[in-house]
Amino acid sequence: MKQTAVLALALATVLSTACKKKDEGKKAEPAAKPGDKPADKPADKPADPPPPPPAADKEVDLSAWGAPFAGFVAMAPEGTTVTFDDPSRQLAISEEDFLSVSEAPYYADGVKGLASDKDNSNIQIVSDTEARWERNPPLGKQWNFDIKIDVGGAAYSCNGGSFTSAAVADKLVAICKSMKKK
Repeated sequence: MKQTAVLALALATVLSTACKKKDEGKKAEPAAKPGDKPADKPADKPADPPPPPPAADKEVDLSAWGAPFAGFVAMAPEGTTVTFDDPSRQLAISEEDFLSVSEAPYYADGVKGLASDKDNSNIQIVSDTEARWERNPPLGKQWNFDIKIDVGGAAYSCNGGSFTSAAVADKLVAICKSMKKK
């Protein structure tokens, strides 16, 4: 009989504890009363601020590129730098993104040769004066372009690429296309 009493007591203890835990899970939150302040909840993550608007374009003097470019300008973002280290003519809109301008008497042949480089893909000959392509070298994807421009009757190539994005390459193309004699 002693064993039965101990067994009954142990069973009663286990059932009692199990019932309490079951009831705890069913307890409802007390209803909010009008005028009560809501419980502190973790605040939703604030939305990321929108990116700053692109810098407004301004007229950039290209005469630093030598006599053929005297009186030439381009529309480029504030802070653009123009450098000339004969024969290299560069216009940089950032430390990573720039374009180069050089004489291009064989422009058409150069564009035709784009397909011979295995790292080039998505080659688009937009017109007789514009080519766009992607380059996938070990350094990562690069969006490239080559625009033929006329400078005083001579053919020049305005070319470059961006590892940043296709949109930056588009901006550089727009700069090339904006070059003109003032």
